Amino acid sequence: MESGERRNEVLISAYLRDRLRIGLGDTITIYLVKGRDEIRPRKYHVVGVYRTGLEQVDHQMVLIDIAHLQRFAQWGLQAEIQVKDSCVPDRLCVEGLAFGGDRDYLMEWTGTDLEGPGPHSLCIEQDTTIQLVVQDGSGTVADTAWIHIQRTGSTHPSCPPRDQLQWTVGTSGGSYDHYAGGLEIDLRSYEDLDVADEQIHRHLLDPEQQVTTVKERSPEIFAWLELLDTNVLVVIILMVVVAIINMTSALLIIILERTTMIGVLKALGASNGLVRRIFLIDGAYILGIGMVGGDLLGLALAWLQRVTGLVRLPIESYYVDQVPVDLSLWPVLVLNLGTLVVCVAALLLPSLLVTRIAPARAIRFA
Repeated sequence: MESGERRNEVLISAYLRDRLRIGLGDTITIYLVKGRDEIRPRKYHVVGVYRTGLEQVDHQMVLIDIAHLQRFAQWGLQAEIQVKDSCVPDRLCVEGLAFGGDRDYLMEWTGTDLEGPGPHSLCIEQDTTIQLVVQDGSGTVADTAWIHIQRTGSTHPSCPPRDQLQWTVGTSGGSYDHYAGGLEIDLRSYEDLDVADEQIHRHLLDPEQQVTTVKERSPEIFAWLELLDTNVLVVIILMVVVAIINMTSALLIIILERTTMIGVLKALGASNGLVRRIFLIDGAYILGIGMVGGDLLGLALAWLQRVTGLVRLPIESYYVDQVPVDLSLWPVLVLNLGTLVVCVAALLLPSLLVTRIAPARAIRFA
């Protein structure tokens, strides 16, 4: 929501829009509840629709300007000056009003000897501006209101009557915007969560305050994510094992098919180590071609899922309504490099078959 003047606008989720059968531009009534007895209805215009995919958000939350909640909860102070009809005949009378805070108000009228809320009659000898500063006993941020008074009569009595005065009343709008029900702190890395939680508890919190991490607020989601991480690790290990078995079989077949070539190379003076390196490089080349092809296909499918949301999920079970996709290239590169190193290392054992091939027998066998 844009900052500035309060707007009676609301954003609702696509789920609530469909359930309530409302659309953009419609007016809805929201009941603001404070305690058991204070319920205030407010009308808001629907100006936008959001979708997070998280059931606990989409089913329960609407977004409005926080200024409405700040004012309704009266977290700050608001000062007002009210011009009274009459407290002294034919004199301008003003009264100070205050809202919010702890109700233990201290009112200071600057530039005058007025005390307390009043009403007070004013004797205006010249054009002047009077300010009312309201504070309370708990140290809430103060607020200020003012009245600017001008003399308009042709005569100049020391205390002109009310009809020879013009005035303008103003207020700073309250100190509500200095307060909120809570603050949200974003971290650059999830790994910093526990450290930040401990530091905030130790250095920043007052006794009446508390901090709740996202893991404490939504433990079921993080338990589900940890389970998914375990599943991903198991799948990766299984795929690497399958790749090792397949590459081992392929290398053995290649060695058996190239038995004559191995015998010729050894007869020409090639060492066992050189011949093994030839077959290891050949195996790594085949493995690399397979990984590049798999990467291209996998990234294409991931991009398609990210753009279209083709694969859907039941939100009641998975907290999201479609399979989320992260297209970061760094994990892909690390996984490819790790797979290549592990598989090539695993090929060292079957490549020992090269050392058991005698040149004379291999050539005679051909």
